[in-house]
Amino acid sequence: MSTYLITGSNRGIGLELCKQIIANGDEVIATCRKASTELKNLSVRIEENIDISSEDSINKLRHKLSDLKLDCLIHNAGIYEFNSMDDLDQESIIRQFVVNALSPLSLTKSLKGLLKKSSKIAFITSRMGSIGDNSSGSSYGYRM
Repeated sequence: MSTYLITGSNRGIGLELCKQIIANGDEVIATCRKASTELKNLSVRIEENIDISSEDSINKLRHKLSDLKLDCLIHNAGIYEFNSMDDLDQESIIRQFVVNALSPLSLTKSLKGLLKKSSKIAFITSRMGSIGDNSSGSSYGYRM
């Protein structure tokens, strides 16, 4: 049995990953800021009040998990705020870049001691994060 940690497990892709992984008989540690009813109804360990952009939150998570070894760390948490050239909000773009790009690296660094030599690390993105789907422009902070 493998142990997975999935960030942003409250809904969407993260929630579906939890469902798929437990259906395979593996263990899941689901992190989120606030757990949904649907997540609470799954047979997963929920670590709530986890903000991946908060060093204090990351440190508390690492301390709670200090006796575990992870087989897979899946970075799924992220935020989306619309920005266009007409509505360019530098603080919003920086906030999205910190949460979506830098925070997963900081979390990986913090949890490195929980990873085995054979552990896998996955970074989930969306189609908007691809070069091929940039025909619509806008959403610059999210696309970063």
